[in-house]
Amino acid sequence: MKPKPQAISNTSFITVMHQIGYLNLCNEVFERVYISESVCYEVKQSSISSLIANLEGLIRSKFIIIKECSNTVLVNSLKSFLGSGEAETIALALELKEAEVIILDDLKARNLCRKLKVGKKLIGTIGVLKFMLTRGIIKESADIVLTKLEQAGFRFKKDLFKNR
Repeated sequence: MKPKPQAISNTSFITVMHQIGYLNLCNEVFERVYISESVCYEVKQSSISSLIANLEGLIRSKFIIIKECSNTVLVNSLKSFLGSGEAETIALALELKEAEVIILDDLKARNLCRKLKVGKKLIGTIGVLKFMLTRGIIKESADIVLTKLEQAGFRFKKDLFKNR
């Protein structure tokens, strides 16, 4: 069996997966998930106590690892186009050789990631959810997952989700 990949994630993935109840299932998809200090800060600024507690538990279990970006020049340059979380996520993707996947939902961040040729598999929350559904990790139907995403206020093109 192929080993699970390591991933680097932005804030939206962590937040949405928690809101729809699947964040704790992500260890069935990924060996570990790296987040930047800005992503951790953004999650904690949400003031959603259950999300913060969930994140802290996943950090204690070492499934989620907080990493500092060493290339501050790149981060500052990326911040002129993106938010802090996206900028640090892309910078981490360039720094962390052991991570194979980068999880970004923001279209501008995804496009910039492609232009920078980060060299990692680029996926979004929808892609992870589709993978989890096809592997039976999520037991509910695709329609229930779609409804949960809509209730969480996650913006996406529905045809991306339906096209499995």
